[in-house]
Amino acid sequence: MTNTATDGSTSDNHQNCGGRPYPAIWAARPELRGRPYVPLCVAFVELNCPQSTSSSRCLHSRRLSVLAIVAVSCNEFMAPPHHTIAVIGGGIQGSCIALEAAHRGAVVHLFEAGPVLMGGASLYSEGKIHLGYVYAKDMTLETADLQARGAAVFAPLMWRWLGDSFDAGAVSVPFNYAVHTKSALNGDKLGERYGVMAGLIRTHTDNGSYFGVEDAGEVHRWTRDDINAIYGSDVQAVFSTREIAVDPAHVARLLIDAVEAHPLITTHVSAEVHAVEPTTRALVLGGGEYRGGFDHIVNCAWAGRLDIDNSMGLLPTQPWSYRMKYFVKLTDAVRERRTPSTTIVLGGFGDIVDYNNGDGFISWYPTGQRGFSGDIIPPPWPVAPADETAQDILEGTREGLRPIYPDIDALLENYTTHQVRGGVIYAVGSTDIDDPESQLHVRSLSGPQSHGWYHTVDTGKYTTAPLFAVETVDRMLGPSS
Repeated sequence: MTNTATDGSTSDNHQNCGGRPYPAIWAARPELRGRPYVPLCVAFVELNCPQSTSSSRCLHSRRLSVLAIVAVSCNEFMAPPHHTIAVIGGGIQGSCIALEAAHRGAVVHLFEAGPVLMGGASLYSEGKIHLGYVYAKDMTLETADLQARGAAVFAPLMWRWLGDSFDAGAVSVPFNYAVHTKSALNGDKLGERYGVMAGLIRTHTDNGSYFGVEDAGEVHRWTRDDINAIYGSDVQAVFSTREIAVDPAHVARLLIDAVEAHPLITTHVSAEVHAVEPTTRALVLGGGEYRGGFDHIVNCAWAGRLDIDNSMGLLPTQPWSYRMKYFVKLTDAVRERRTPSTTIVLGGFGDIVDYNNGDGFISWYPTGQRGFSGDIIPPPWPVAPADETAQDILEGTREGLRPIYPDIDALLENYTTHQVRGGVIYAVGSTDIDDPESQLHVRSLSGPQSHGWYHTVDTGKYTTAPLFAVETVDRMLGPSS
């Protein structure tokens, strides 16, 4: 297909935007070298885009379906004239929706209650791009399927919005799943579940869409001798996977830069939205200020989303809960060392993450979970706990992980900075994760819900934010085709 350039000549759509070279992020990971990578065009929708004309705005990208990545083409997208969208919440979900809507030509106003974008829960997590293994307790496999779909499009959509700079971000060593002796499912049952999940993952992640990995559904069970060489007495089984995490801080910086640079996005920080006035489609901000004139309003707030929904007469039909979970971010490594990224399953346990930039992350749920609420608005739990509490969380995490990873002291001693931080987790379910029947084991109900011009989005997991961004914008502007 060819387009007419601004000088009247014609050119191949891929000549200027170009098939992307093999990503630099793969070169930093020897185990991925030589694996196939399907190019993604990344010329952005800008006023001076080389493929733009005065009457259209182009977006060189893959067309994304809900199920998988389909054919590559350079398509033209055009939002209805003067289409204006308000997005509430400047975390990963709101930022992705703002970028997707703006790239299709809509005018976007992004409202964030805090002083900066991406300063809340989106920043304070391990950044895992889930393939679904942690949700093996959902016997319907609906949660695993949703996570695999989100994982399949996470990197392609980030390249679409952020370009090659996304390649430079830190990714983790692939995750092992260590089955605790007190797991809700034993090693044999988890092995069966993981085998079924592998098929789902392969269905959604063909063509290397999951960070260039050829077989993202690969799962391998360790021998007992291999387990004993690394892990401790509380581990009954270990499965190696191709699942990885990204550094949330790096992704946050890139999203902030992209949002602030886009000519069709206006950001409003320190602008907390308290309610939506339905008769005028206006936002009610602090001090009684009104902002109106929007064709669509999207609620992506995190801790305040339910309260804003309530102003529209909308609340979840099932009980919900907020949890405050703290973790330890490890930086300033003394020397280079590789630690197996590990998620302990199945229940309220923890994680060890080793990023390829030398940073690390550890968590232990029994000591890191410091708040639980079923209110519409959770308490104002601090992101950075008091020094005494932070020290207690650090030591509790160390001791909790010791029977799983006996080398925990050496791991901590290799970092000069141990920073305890926390983020709010929202989910449908009224009992905690240590309850085998808790609804927290099922996350298939997350995603956008639309009520005419009003849309509310339960992000669910970090993994699914880009997928839900496309789904939400499709509902407002029509499918991207």
